[in-house]
Amino acid sequence: MSGTTRSGRPTTVTVSFVIWLVVVLANIVQGIIGLVSGGGSAAAQGVGTAPLIGGAIFEFILAIIELIIVFKMRDGRNWARIVLLVLAILQVIGVGVGAASGGNAFGWIGAVAVIVATILMFVGGANGYFRRR
Repeated sequence: MSGTTRSGRPTTVTVSFVIWLVVVLANIVQGIIGLVSGGGSAAAQGVGTAPLIGGAIFEFILAIIELIIVFKMRDGRNWARIVLLVLAILQVIGVGVGAASGGNAFGWIGAVAVIVATILMFVGGANGYFRRR
């Protein structure tokens, strides 16, 4: 394996792209599950479902924006790589904060995936790929 795909994209960037896609899509699915199952929760009973629906719509819009950024990273846009780095840091911090208040394994799996995807954006010829774009 030469370390690059036919498009000239390093394999590390392609693998990072796939991991980011899985993470974003998993977050969307988790949001949908939370929305569907959250309607009967004690929080929903106290404040109604409008805040839950509004939050879910906001999260869905953010996920779409994140997907666009992931595709731009795949295409070699350095700004997108930097934005994803910042998002990865924020997600890891969020998982750490969540762990302090009884977070779940799903959050940790996502954090590890994001850390791996972020590292892959900076190794194995990736820096040269992003410089050329």
